[in-house]
Amino acid sequence: MSYYKKKQEELEQSRNFVRERIDSEGVKHIWKYNLDKFKNGPYEVEIIYPKDFLTVSEKIKKENKKLPKSQQKFLNPDNGRMVGYYRAKTLGII
Repeated sequence: MSYYKKKQEELEQSRNFVRERIDSEGVKHIWKYNLDKFKNGPYEVEIIYPKDFLTVSEKIKKENKKLPKSQQKFLNPDNGRMVGYYRAKTLGII
């Protein structure tokens, strides 16, 4: 088998491939590529969350349940920063 044929077979096999990534929170990302269907990127993406996974808003709500109102923190959707209870109330977040 010549070098050219070997290289061509490797290229044909690599047109369909899957990439998997697990981030620090345990979320598994699976990207499926088929360069015959879509040349620019993946045609399908799967995101698999662990059972005990909580979003940022769910974590904040869980932490706020334990605290008195004056110590609670809320996420400001305009700038992504945490604000106190009274500031959140004046901004209309709660």
